[in-house]
Amino acid sequence: MTYVPITEFETRLQWQRGCGALLSGDRASAIPLGGTGDTGGPWNEGQWNPETLLVGAVEGRTLWAFLEQARSLGVEVLFYQSSAVARRADGPDGLPHYTDLIVRPHVAVRSEKDANLARGIFEALPERCFPSSMLRLTPRIEPIIDTWDEQHAAALEEDRRHRQTWRWWESGRAAGYEP
Repeated sequence: MTYVPITEFETRLQWQRGCGALLSGDRASAIPLGGTGDTGGPWNEGQWNPETLLVGAVEGRTLWAFLEQARSLGVEVLFYQSSAVARRADGPDGLPHYTDLIVRPHVAVRSEKDANLARGIFEALPERCFPSSMLRLTPRIEPIIDTWDEQHAAALEEDRRHRQTWRWWESGRAAGYEP
Protein backbone atom coordinates (compact mmCIF):
# COMPACT_ATOMS: atom_id res chain seq x y z
CA MET A 1 0.00 0.00 0.00
CA THR A 2 1.28 3.45 -0.91
CA TYR A 3 1.14 6.22 1.67
CA VAL A 4 -0.15 9.51 0.27
CA PRO A 5 -0.15 12.49 2.64
CA ILE A 6 -3.35 14.52 2.46
CA THR A 7 -3.78 18.06 3.77
CA GLU A 8 -7.26 19.47 4.16
CA PHE A 9 -8.14 23.14 3.87
CA GLU A 10 -11.56 24.34 4.94
CA THR A 11 -13.18 27.74 4.73
CA ARG A 12 -16.57 29.11 5.70
CA LEU A 13 -18.46 31.89 3.99
CA GLN A 14 -21.31 33.94 5.43
CA TRP A 15 -23.31 36.24 3.18
CA GLN A 16 -23.82 39.71 4.70
CA ARG A 17 -26.93 40.92 2.78
CA GLY A 18 -25.97 43.78 0.50
CA CYS A 19 -22.52 44.05 2.09
CA GLY A 20 -20.74 41.12 0.47
CA ALA A 21 -19.69 38.17 2.59
CA LEU A 22 -17.25 37.18 5.33
CA LEU A 23 -14.73 34.44 4.48
CA SER A 24 -13.14 32.63 7.41
CA GLY A 25 -11.11 29.53 8.10
CA ASP A 26 -9.43 27.82 10.99
CA ARG A 27 -5.95 29.07 10.05
CA ALA A 28 -6.44 32.83 9.71
CA SER A 29 -8.61 35.81 10.50
CA ALA A 30 -11.83 36.40 8.56
CA ILE A 31 -11.69 38.68 5.53
CA PRO A 32 -14.47 40.64 3.82
CA LEU A 33 -15.35 39.24 0.41
CA GLY A 34 -17.10 41.33 -2.23
CA GLY A 35 -18.57 40.50 -5.60
CA THR A 36 -16.83 40.88 -8.92
CA GLY A 37 -18.57 44.13 -9.77
CA ASP A 38 -19.68 42.93 -13.19
CA THR A 39 -22.13 40.35 -11.84
CA GLY A 40 -24.43 42.75 -10.03
CA GLY A 41 -22.94 41.76 -6.68
CA PRO A 42 -21.64 44.31 -4.20
CA TRP A 43 -18.24 45.79 -4.86
CA ASN A 44 -17.26 47.50 -1.65
CA GLU A 45 -14.00 49.27 -1.01
CA GLY A 46 -11.69 47.16 1.14
CA GLN A 47 -13.17 43.80 0.15
CA TRP A 48 -11.46 41.06 -1.81
CA ASN A 49 -13.30 39.33 -4.64
CA PRO A 50 -12.94 35.60 -5.43
CA GLU A 51 -10.99 36.22 -8.64
CA THR A 52 -8.40 38.40 -6.90
CA LEU A 53 -8.07 35.85 -4.10
CA LEU A 54 -7.29 33.17 -6.70
CA VAL A 55 -4.61 35.38 -8.27
CA GLY A 56 -3.17 36.08 -4.81
CA ALA A 57 -3.21 32.36 -3.97
CA VAL A 58 -1.23 31.56 -7.12
CA GLU A 59 1.23 34.37 -6.37
CA GLY A 60 1.66 33.19 -2.78
CA ARG A 61 2.03 29.56 -3.83
CA THR A 62 4.71 30.61 -6.34
CA LEU A 63 6.66 32.31 -3.53
CA TRP A 64 6.54 29.31 -1.19
CA ALA A 65 7.31 26.77 -3.94
CA PHE A 66 10.29 28.87 -5.05
CA LEU A 67 11.64 29.28 -1.50
CA GLU A 68 11.25 25.55 -0.82
CA GLN A 69 13.23 24.64 -3.96
CA ALA A 70 15.81 27.36 -3.32
CA ARG A 71 16.40 26.06 0.20
CA SER A 72 16.80 22.47 -1.03
CA LEU A 73 19.37 23.60 -3.64
CA GLY A 74 21.25 25.89 -1.24
CA VAL A 75 20.32 29.11 -3.05
CA GLU A 76 20.73 32.15 -0.79
CA VAL A 77 17.67 34.33 -1.41
CA LEU A 78 18.22 37.93 -0.30
CA PHE A 79 15.02 39.52 -1.61
CA TYR A 80 11.70 38.40 -3.10
CA GLN A 81 8.83 40.58 -4.26
CA SER A 82 6.23 39.86 -6.90
CA SER A 83 3.14 41.07 -8.68
CA ALA A 84 0.54 38.99 -10.50
CA VAL A 85 -2.22 39.59 -13.02
CA ALA A 86 -4.90 37.37 -14.49
CA ARG A 87 -7.19 38.08 -17.40
CA ARG A 88 -10.71 36.71 -17.42
CA ALA A 89 -12.91 36.56 -20.50
CA ASP A 90 -16.43 35.41 -21.12
CA GLY A 91 -16.59 32.56 -23.61
CA PRO A 92 -19.17 32.21 -26.38
CA ASP A 93 -21.33 30.19 -23.99
CA GLY A 94 -21.24 33.08 -21.49
CA LEU A 95 -19.06 31.15 -19.03
CA PRO A 96 -16.02 33.04 -17.74
CA HIS A 97 -12.54 31.58 -18.00
CA TYR A 98 -9.00 32.80 -17.42
CA THR A 99 -7.05 33.48 -20.59
CA ASP A 100 -3.76 33.81 -18.73
CA LEU A 101 -2.29 34.25 -15.29
CA ILE A 102 1.13 35.85 -14.97
CA VAL A 103 3.29 36.02 -11.84
CA ARG A 104 6.26 38.39 -12.01
CA PRO A 105 8.72 37.64 -9.21
CA HIS A 106 11.67 39.94 -8.60
CA VAL A 107 14.38 38.01 -6.79
CA ALA A 108 17.86 38.90 -5.55
CA VAL A 109 20.41 36.18 -4.77
CA ARG A 110 24.02 36.16 -3.59
CA SER A 111 25.89 34.88 -6.68
CA GLU A 112 25.66 34.20 -10.41
CA LYS A 113 25.56 30.47 -9.62
CA ASP A 114 22.51 31.09 -7.39
CA ALA A 115 20.97 33.22 -10.16
CA ASN A 116 21.26 30.33 -12.64
CA LEU A 117 19.72 27.92 -10.12
CA ALA A 118 16.89 30.40 -9.44
CA ARG A 119 16.18 30.67 -13.18
CA GLY A 120 15.97 26.89 -13.36
CA ILE A 121 13.57 26.78 -10.41
CA PHE A 122 11.26 29.33 -12.05
CA GLU A 123 11.35 27.45 -15.38
CA ALA A 124 10.09 24.28 -13.65
CA LEU A 125 7.49 25.95 -11.39
CA PRO A 126 4.57 26.44 -13.82
CA GLU A 127 3.93 22.69 -14.15
CA ARG A 128 4.74 21.91 -10.52
CA CYS A 129 2.99 24.82 -8.86
CA PHE A 130 -0.61 25.68 -8.04
CA PRO A 131 -2.89 26.00 -9.95
CA SER A 132 -1.37 23.84 -12.71
CA SER A 133 -0.74 20.89 -10.43
CA MET A 134 -3.88 21.29 -8.32
CA LEU A 135 -6.86 22.57 -10.28
CA ARG A 136 -7.40 19.72 -12.68
CA LEU A 137 -10.81 19.09 -11.24
CA THR A 138 -14.29 20.47 -11.26
CA PRO A 139 -15.46 21.52 -7.79
CA ARG A 140 -18.08 19.26 -6.27
CA ILE A 141 -20.89 21.29 -4.74
CA GLU A 142 -22.79 19.68 -1.86
CA PRO A 143 -25.52 22.14 -0.84
CA ILE A 144 -27.60 22.13 2.33
CA ILE A 145 -30.90 23.87 1.68
CA ASP A 146 -33.14 25.00 4.53
CA THR A 147 -36.49 26.73 4.38
CA TRP A 148 -37.13 29.44 6.94
CA ASP A 149 -40.51 30.77 7.89
CA GLU A 150 -41.13 34.50 8.26
CA GLN A 151 -40.59 34.37 12.03
CA HIS A 152 -37.12 32.82 11.63
CA ALA A 153 -36.18 35.35 8.94
CA ALA A 154 -37.39 38.22 11.16
CA ALA A 155 -35.31 36.90 14.08
CA LEU A 156 -32.25 36.76 11.84
CA GLU A 157 -32.83 40.35 10.74
CA GLU A 158 -33.19 41.45 14.39
CA ASP A 159 -29.91 39.74 15.26
CA ARG A 160 -28.20 41.54 12.37
CA ARG A 161 -29.34 44.87 13.75
CA HIS A 162 -27.56 44.00 17.00
CA ARG A 163 -24.36 43.03 15.12
CA GLN A 164 -24.29 39.41 16.13
CA THR A 165 -22.31 36.94 14.05
CA TRP A 166 -22.97 33.45 12.80
CA ARG A 167 -21.50 30.52 14.71
CA TRP A 168 -20.66 27.33 12.82
CA TRP A 169 -20.67 23.65 13.67
CA GLU A 170 -17.62 21.63 12.75
CA SER A 171 -19.49 20.24 9.74
CA GLY A 172 -20.16 23.75 8.45
CA ARG A 173 -23.89 23.85 9.24
CA ALA A 174 -25.24 26.78 11.16
CA ALA A 175 -25.36 26.25 14.91
CA GLY A 176 -26.85 29.58 15.92
CA TYR A 177 -25.75 33.05 16.73
CA GLU A 178 -23.34 34.54 19.17
CA PRO A 179 -22.80 38.17 20.14
